[in-house]
Parts: sequence; structure tokens; C-alpha cells
Amino acid sequence: MKIVLGARGRLGSALMAEFNGQRVLAPDRRVYEDWWEADAVPKIRNYLLGQAEGVQMILIAAGVIDPAASPLEHDRVNRLLPQQVILAAASLNIRVITFGTMMEAIALDMGRTGYVASKAALARFVEEQSRTHGYSLHLRVHTLYGGGPPDPFMFTGQMLTALREGTPFLMSPGAQLREYHHVEDEARAIAILARSRTHGVAQIDHGDPISLAELAQTTFRALGRVDLLRIGALPQPSHENPDLRFERMPALRDHSFRDVRIAMPSYLADHLPS
Repeated sequence: MKIVLGARGRLGSALMAEFNGQRVLAPDRRVYEDWWEADAVPKIRNYLLGQAEGVQMILIAAGVIDPAASPLEHDRVNRLLPQQVILAAASLNIRVITFGTMMEAIALDMGRTGYVASKAALARFVEEQSRTHGYSLHLRVHTLYGGGPPDPFMFTGQMLTALREGTPFLMSPGAQLREYHHVEDEARAIAILARSRTHGVAQIDHGDPISLAELAQTTFRALGRVDLLRIGALPQPSHENPDLRFERMPALRDHSFRDVRIAMPSYLADHLPS
């Protein structure tokens, strides 16, 4: 049996849909909301042992991504909770999969946001733990879309707000590259890696990045609102690397990711007034 923590979120919901028909348990948040505490390992272990069907895998999609959240909240949910689960699962030979961000690999200042700092710390823990317990896997993911409206503080959410309200969309020159992954494609990729022997820290890349400027132009043009675009109205972020590209890992060589140039306008259109 699999356990998915954070099953109501964007990624968690997609994982539940991907594993539909399999034995999957999605505990209510109240079950695990205190699992970050220092003395939680025995409690978690007893919970796992109490599942009659037996637990083979835990996927921890629960997390805090809002930059407005406190560093303490990020640390508790994004680092401490999965660390305690891994420690509890280690002696039971249960595979644990956690999720982070590709920004862990490229951020020049890990402490710039509580989110990146907490995920980077979790990745270091999983890397160290996997040397003796080869069941743990930390997957760095790129920007996800699909599976409900975008978060308003994300680039996609800001585009949607401008399109919905008909207000100018102010942005930087947008030279920085990003990989956008539809959450359903990501869930299928995760399922592939979950079945593999991959452990430690890995990154889900499709290798087809797009600049934010191109994404905005493609999206606003497709939706007939290119008049709202104000590319270059804001300064280019100094911490960005505009030329960064990644390559797919061999396990995902044949995996299909949809083209964001086509999928993004359709996705946002679904959340605009008809």
C-alpha cells in the first residue's frame, strides 16, 4: 500500500489520480500535522505498523510554498516533517519519496526564501540518509501547472490575474529560462521513478525550457490580449541564470511531457470568465 501525505494539493491530487485503482491511503492532515515534532518518530512508526495492509511507500506531497509564510513554518512542514517520516520508515524498509525544487540546484543564496532553504536542507538529509538506507528519494521538480487554478503569487497566477481583470501585465525582460511541467505529466514521471531503484537526490527535467518572455507572449497572444503585455517594465532579477538548461535522466527518456506553449493558454483559459 502507498500513503500520500498532502493528497489535496496540486501534486498530491495528481498522484492520487495517477495511482487510481491501486491501494492508496490519503490520511487527513490532522493525522500528520504534528509529525514534525522532535519526539514524533515512535508515533509515526506505530501509525505505519498499524496499517493492516502494510505500507510499501510514502509520498510526501505536503508542503508550504507561499513565500509569505514564515521561515519556521517552511522548516517544520518542508524539512522536519519528511525527515521524521524517513527516520520512522527506515527500520521498516518503507520507501519514502519527498519533493523539492530545482532552485535548490541553482539558487545563489539558499537563504533568500524559507521555501528554498528548507527544501535544500531536506535534500541534504535525504542524500546522507540514502547512503545507509537506500529507500529514500528526493525529487527536485520544476514549475508545475494544471490541476486547479495557479497560485496568485506565481508567474502563471499573475498572468491569470492580469487576463481576468484586463490590467497591464508588468514583468521583467523575461530572459530567464524555466521548465514548466503539467502536473499530470509530472505524476506519471514520479510513478516511473517510484518503481525504479533511484534513490538519493534526483531532478525531473524534460529539457525544453522556455523564457518567461516567450511564455508570456505566447500565452497573451493566444488569448487575444497581447495589448496587456509590458515586457521590460520591471528590472531583470540579479539572481537569475538566463541560460540554464537541464537534460532528462535516462529513466524518463521516453516519457511524454506536453508543450507548455500550447498547454498554458488552454490551461489559463479554463480559469477565465466565459
